Parts: sequence; structure tokens; C-alpha cells
Amino acid sequence: MNCYIHKTDKRLRVRSDFIRKNPLEVAKLIEQLEEVDAVQHIKHQKYAGSVAITFDDQEISCDDLLEILQSHQWLQEEGKSSFVESAVVAGTKTLVKGITGIALSRLVGPSISRVIMSV
Repeated sequence: MNCYIHKTDKRLRVRSDFIRKNPLEVAKLIEQLEEVDAVQHIKHQKYAGSVAITFDDQEISCDDLLEILQSHQWLQEEGKSSFVESAVVAGTKTLVKGITGIALSRLVGPSISRVIMSV
């Protein structure tokens, strides 16, 4: 899951893998945030990995809240590669293998290069 952030003047919603996989750490920060006068309401959906914070924008800005969440790794994304990245890696490997095969067949002959490439 990629990190999802939706912000308005008075509401911030964050969805991330960190929130879903670390409910105890998230709950601790939510308790601390609830102590802040500017924070009016917090809704935590554990299984969705989502937290929505309603706040008074005259006392605290959305960017300030995002900084707090970032400092607690809430916006952290997993290291999973995307479909495009996986396709590029696979395509690069195929290209390198093809170029290597051509170079070997020219260097040592086709029959020996087939033996080497099959290993």
C-alpha cells in the first residue's frame, strides 16, 4: 500500500502500511495528539491503516500535523517495488542475457556459448 494523504484546512487523513502494521505505536501517538487543544477529533481505523484528524486550523496547521506524523514514521512506505519497476528489472536482465549470448557466440562459437549460457 502506498501512503495516502488527504488534507483540507480542518481535516487530515492518512492511510499507510505503518499505521496498519503498528497499531500500538499509532495508539500511543493518538493519545498524545488528543491532549493537544487544537485537535478536536481523531478516528483510527486499524484494519484499514487509516487515521483521520479533525483540528482547529487557527491553532495548528495541517503541515505541522504532517510533520509530527512524519517524525513518528506514519508516512513510511514499504519497500515493495511497483509493477513498472519489476518489469524494468526483468527486461534489463533479459537484455543483458541476450547481449551476453551474442558476445559469447561470436567469441567462442555458437556450440560452446550454448553450453555456457545453459549453466
